[in-house]
Amino acid sequence: MKLLLGSPKRFWSRAAKQEDHPFYGHPLLSNYGGILAETSRQRGLARCKEKGFTRIPIAFTFQTIWVVHRLSILEEPHRLKLAQLGKRIASLVWGVPPARIDGELVAQIVIPEDFPPARTPEEALLRAGIVGLGGVVRRKGQLTVVARGTNWQLLAKELVKGTAELICLHGLNTLGDGTYRRLIDVTDRPDYEPWMLQSGGELWRRLLAAVPDDCSIARVLMRLALLPGDALHSIMADIIEESSSAPHQLRKLLRCSEC
Repeated sequence: MKLLLGSPKRFWSRAAKQEDHPFYGHPLLSNYGGILAETSRQRGLARCKEKGFTRIPIAFTFQTIWVVHRLSILEEPHRLKLAQLGKRIASLVWGVPPARIDGELVAQIVIPEDFPPARTPEEALLRAGIVGLGGVVRRKGQLTVVARGTNWQLLAKELVKGTAELICLHGLNTLGDGTYRRLIDVTDRPDYEPWMLQSGGELWRRLLAAVPDDCSIARVLMRLALLPGDALHSIMADIIEESSSAPHQLRKLLRCSEC
């Protein structure tokens, strides 16, 4: 990945300086993307040590391939039950009816026809290597979460992403289909995926840590989606900085008693 896209550290250091950077001027990613990515890297290194993974680049690749292959063998007899478990968990955690969740373990990801086309050689390579895909589609007049993964961990991640998108869509239900599609085409690009994987996981962890125990993460996401840009950036900056005021702001956003 580093050979294909370059150094993550260099990528994030340019975000606040170079106007041709994809995240230049972004109120959050240009300022905090590198911090979040580095925290995720340190967390990954700690997990490698805990699980006995080598840090030697080429050896790490072969070790990962072996583990993923072994995992697929262990999961094979239980794929249907694992997919059902993933859907059941997503329904319980998010409060979404099971009928609106379509999750499946597959041997290979089939790219939908309406998936954004590759715009660069790097994007084409990333697209060819997709091992999990999740989102929202309209079926029989209602929005449904669709998630596919080549193993259970990937399926679970895509179910979370797809369900979060569904909840945000509920908050943005005044947008027309065309406007929403243009928004997704600009923001949800395969060549952004490696950088979002680096920064997004840590951002999600910090958001979850800021949500008060008696408040619903689904309601928090829906309310955040409704905020004007400046207000959203302000509260998310406090969450990223792990400010002690962040939980209070989320409570206020939900009007406390409505949590």
